[in-house]
Amino acid sequence: MTLLQRTEPATPADAPDRPDGSLLEGLTLGRLAELAVAAVAGAVCVLLGVVAVAVPTLVAWVADERSSVSFWQALGVSVDLWALAHRAQVRTPDAVVVLAPLLLTVVPVLLCWWAARQVVLNREEMLARSPVIGGWRSAWHALGGSDAVVFCLGYLVAALLVAHTASFGLAPVLLPSLVPGALLVPLLAVSLVWWAEHRRREHPAVLAGLRWVELRTPVLVRRAVPAAVEVVVGLAAVTFLVVLGLLLVRGERVLTLYGALDAGVVGTSVLTVAQLLAVPNLMVWALGWLTGAGVTVGTVHVGWESSTAGDLPLLPVLGALPEPGTLPPGMWAMALVPLVAGAWLGHRAAAAASRLSSWWTKTRIALLGALLVGAAALVAGWLATGGLTPGLLGTVGVEPWRLAGLLTLEVGAGALVVVTLRHLLGRRPGRRR
Repeated sequence: MTLLQRTEPATPADAPDRPDGSLLEGLTLGRLAELAVAAVAGAVCVLLGVVAVAVPTLVAWVADERSSVSFWQALGVSVDLWALAHRAQVRTPDAVVVLAPLLLTVVPVLLCWWAARQVVLNREEMLARSPVIGGWRSAWHALGGSDAVVFCLGYLVAALLVAHTASFGLAPVLLPSLVPGALLVPLLAVSLVWWAEHRRREHPAVLAGLRWVELRTPVLVRRAVPAAVEVVVGLAAVTFLVVLGLLLVRGERVLTLYGALDAGVVGTSVLTVAQLLAVPNLMVWALGWLTGAGVTVGTVHVGWESSTAGDLPLLPVLGALPEPGTLPPGMWAMALVPLVAGAWLGHRAAAAASRLSSWWTKTRIALLGALLVGAAALVAGWLATGGLTPGLLGTVGVEPWRLAGLLTLEVGAGALVVVTLRHLLGRRPGRRR
């Protein structure tokens, strides 16, 4: 008998799940209505996301006297920008563009998070007491898994339909390229809803489903995930400070590029907002430089040793990049940042295990945490990197696999050193009681 079963009242629901059991509702008219509402909620999130992008875009179009496009073309640009936020590819007359401004991506994620809370948490069984979970089917139902899947599919279908409308404009969206992002956004939102409920513990049914999943999650994973999350948050804070410091140090050059553009008040405002939306991208690029993976902007590559010469687009934020040539010696010391992050991971891994645990047990927690950090870097690197093809700007950002590999090695090395030291110090006779 599991711990969960001991803490719940013994009822016939402890038996294996049945498709027609009380915990799994039949496909009644009411159930079909709930699933339809979930699908509609996903579609509404798409429409609200497009509106959130379209309103400021159309305001800028009206305010800019230099604009030569029509209203419908401006509306098509709004759809393109919304699709780019999902890392879709947009085909212009001259090239294919892909670059997701990650701060703009937060808008559909927040919309989906709000809608997913209504879909997952506001079901009829939420008003009942905590159900007894007898297997994965009842756990899936308690979590609202079917509703979440329909919600994600509704978002995907509506996203493809809305993006298809851009095919009648100047820059159509390549629909297959939209699929990964249009699935990732609602899935992330649903995961955030479950995570928040795991922390708040307000809805009995969802909590019971989460408890069932938690009890069947390997202990190694449960101990590694919190430490990995802390490392990711810490690295995000450091990279933000790096980006801010570079912009302050190179501020004069950035302002010079603004003056050279002479984009007018509206154009300058739009350009500034667009660059602010890409600040998370710059943070990921800064992480690539800290790890030694480097940053590539077309033909320009910035590493620890030097910055190569090449043509750059006339964007003021790129003025923060160093001048072509050799960089000051000792830039390899930047690797201390992921090493220190790994040291913290090792400290948390050693603390998560009992003092009498073996070195290998603590090391496995640390190494799994390093792999999770590397996986997060891989996804972030993929989202933050784009380009303009064909042309000299084929790659703008980092190489995701190189970034993830180097970060995993450096974080893992730092964690391994601290775990070993703490294990050896814990075994010293003077520390025994």
